[in-house]
Parts: sequence; structure tokens; C-alpha cells
Amino acid sequence: MKDVDLFQSMGCIIKKERLVNYYPGYTCRYLVLESEVPYPGYYSMIDYKLEPRPLLLYLVVKTQKDYSEELVFRKTSLIREQSGMKFDAAPAEITLFNRNYHAIRLNASNVAQVPEIVASFQSNGLQLHKHIEAKPYYSLIKIKRFFQIEKIESNLYHDCLYPENYYIFMNHPLPWETFEQIINHLRNNLTFSTFDAALGYIFTQDDIQDFMRVYLKRAKGEDLIQLRDFYLREISRI
Repeated sequence: MKDVDLFQSMGCIIKKERLVNYYPGYTCRYLVLESEVPYPGYYSMIDYKLEPRPLLLYLVVKTQKDYSEELVFRKTSLIREQSGMKFDAAPAEITLFNRNYHAIRLNASNVAQVPEIVASFQSNGLQLHKHIEAKPYYSLIKIKRFFQIEKIESNLYHDCLYPENYYIFMNHPLPWETFEQIINHLRNNLTFSTFDAALGYIFTQDDIQDFMRVYLKRAKGEDLIQLRDFYLREISRI
């Protein structure tokens, strides 16, 4: 692939997180799951009293013939325009009870708006799954979103829209199990370990570019370069 300084394209994040039922203090008719510890490689290492965690929710969608990722994007835009509410939503896939489900990943900075946002998706053509009790479990999660990322070093990019995100480009995809083993090995060998890691890819003009997503606040350039070098060296041995 050609060396490019800026990418603006659709892509996907693939990550693993522990999901639990979301209990907001009122009765919810629909199945809403919450990341127990969002970006666990980062926030599990940070005192939540010093740095609040984002609230990441997953609105589980029932099987419906007219469901599409485009529908989620269009209804998100419509709801924001009509209501004036500010929130981030994206189509997602999760596992639940050994099945794959479509979902809407919701990141709402104003928790008080969550009931209205959920009701708005339901009333605008997204058929949400009714509430059921789910014991805490780990799910592989895929989230589709738009990327605008810029190059800061060779094979190292920074997200222009979500500044905590960095991307290390690699030449081929990895199975999740292999990726987890590599990340665990890196944490034991780097001079720092407070970062969250996920897989992903972005569509280019004539290809698909695979990457590792790194979530890290107040990142130091030398730490990112160290992480890039260690990671690329490890996957070159596969």
C-alpha cells in the first residue's frame, strides 16, 4: 500500500469487553448492555475517582428484515437533528447467549438523555430487543465507524476525531486469540502498560489496511514508538 499521510474512510474496530445489564435506576423495556470497564486495558489501571470512565452502551437490536448499518447511521443523524441531543452512535455486532446480535453502540456524555435516545431509536424504525437478564460475560465486539486519521510516524497514526486513539498499521490481520497473547506479552516487557488495545481495519482506495488501535490519554511520543516497534517485531515472527 502507498504511504499516505491522511485517511478519511469507513472502517471497523474489533475489541473484547465484559458486558453487563445497564441499570440506570428506572425500568427499561429494552435490552441495553453496558461495558463494565470501557477500554479495560486503560481504565482498569486508572482510579475512577481521578478520571471518570465513559459510559458505553449497547442497544441490542432484534432480527429485522430491513436492518442495515446504513439505517443506524441515518437514524442517528435524524435523531440528533430533530432533538438537538449530542451523542455518538454506531452500528455494532456483539455476542450474547452464543449468538451474534446487531447492536447500536451508544456513547452519551449526558446520562439523563439516555432514555430519550433509546426511545427515539425504537420509534424511528430500529426494533430493539426486549429486556432480559444477562449475567456478566465477555463479548467480542465489532463497531463500524468513520475514521479520520493522520500519520505521525512510519506505520503510526493519530485519530483526528477521537484524540485518545492511535493506530499501528500492520501488513495482515490477526486472529483475536493470537492478538491477546501478543498484547499480554507486550505488557510484561514494555516500560509502561496503561493502554487499551484492539484490532481493526480501514478501507482504502484499493485495499483494506489492518491496524492495532491503541487507546491512551496524554500519550508520550517515545511510548508510542516503543509500542509500535515491539508490536511489529512480535507479529513479524508469526
